[in-house]
Amino acid sequence: MTRNGQSLLCMLALWVAVLLGAVQAQLEPMRVDPAPVGVDPAEPPRPVAIPAVRPVKPAPAPAPGKGVPVERDQTRVAVLGYHNFSKTAPVTEMLMRTDEFRKQMEYIRKSDLTVISMQEFLEWRFGARRLPAKCVLITMDDGWRSVYTEAYPILREYGYPFHLFLYTHYLTGRGESMSPDMIKEMMRHGASIGSHSVSHLYPKDWKAREPQDSPAYTALIDQELGLSQKRLTNLFGSVNTYCYPGGYVTPAMLERIPGYGYVAAFTVLPGKVTDTEDPFQIHRYMVFGTDPTVFASAMDFRVAQSGTAVSLGTEPGTLPPTTPPPPFAVQPRPDSTVPCDFKLVEANLSGVAGVDMSSLRMSVSGFGRVPARVDAAAKTISWQVPMRIYMPNISVHVTWKTTDGASHKAEWAFKVDPYATAQQ
Repeated sequence: MTRNGQSLLCMLALWVAVLLGAVQAQLEPMRVDPAPVGVDPAEPPRPVAIPAVRPVKPAPAPAPGKGVPVERDQTRVAVLGYHNFSKTAPVTEMLMRTDEFRKQMEYIRKSDLTVISMQEFLEWRFGARRLPAKCVLITMDDGWRSVYTEAYPILREYGYPFHLFLYTHYLTGRGESMSPDMIKEMMRHGASIGSHSVSHLYPKDWKAREPQDSPAYTALIDQELGLSQKRLTNLFGSVNTYCYPGGYVTPAMLERIPGYGYVAAFTVLPGKVTDTEDPFQIHRYMVFGTDPTVFASAMDFRVAQSGTAVSLGTEPGTLPPTTPPPPFAVQPRPDSTVPCDFKLVEANLSGVAGVDMSSLRMSVSGFGRVPARVDAAAKTISWQVPMRIYMPNISVHVTWKTTDGASHKAEWAFKVDPYATAQQ
């Protein structure tokens, strides 16, 4: 090759090298190293290690027809309450199978329901927002680690907001509890925070400080409701919702709770929420791992018709004064008062002729149709009450058919003393 040819080849090679370098320089800024799941690349490394969350699938497309706002008084909200989750541990009332939780979230997606955030719920309740007719608010109690490892990936996958009711003594990150860093990570992806007290006291602990106008009782309210709000606000930002542990609420609590900065508080009494709901005694369906009927009841937005479900008097749980007494023995007895931990609702139809036992159904105010047990030999229908009930009035509705095809209904009501227990 001539010297001129060699020079030309060298110049061509140099030109190609310069061109490739320029292209690489243009492409280099577009390279992004993936950050670990659950870590914000803009934040400095944190000293507390948190478990990795599995990769998130794209959120499924919402069902058609959702999200159309209606007038405020036409909206009803089902508030769901969950606790603990596991793929393998035996289910209990407080512990649900992870795959069952996923099925419930998928049911919501496929139904004509809209999952809302706590902020949207509060804005609707206080008149600043309109919502679709049928809405769901998802809440999680206590601060179990499984909320982060089991429920959170599913909620993020579906794009559902959720609200954590935390009690501050359980925010250690040790054992089965979540750490503040886990909670902050979830807050970046749909979680909001409410208080569940400092130490999750039960009714017996409160009763030990009575009377309710005593300094000791007031100091306990200040600690459990007031101090928890301050601690959670310091950790996570403004906290303005509360959830009564075990659903236990007293007049003294109701009197003082607005002074701590709360605008809403939630119970464990089931029922749809309307725009006239008492903001400090909001109904909530506690979804048990052992009882799928609670979730089914929460998802039933049909308007109850008299004679087929639950008919009400002037107050929830009451009946019109003209309601005839049941034509058979029942318990609790009509117009009686029972402690909050009563265990059984039962009707004995042994004196009624021609009952088709397979047609027997029982509904209870606040619960809808309940999973009652029918004893064909004894001709009874009974329901084992799964929790303490603090609703002051309860009505029961039993329906059946006779062998001639006729439909029948019997109803009765009784009262609940929220401060009395069977052990007293």
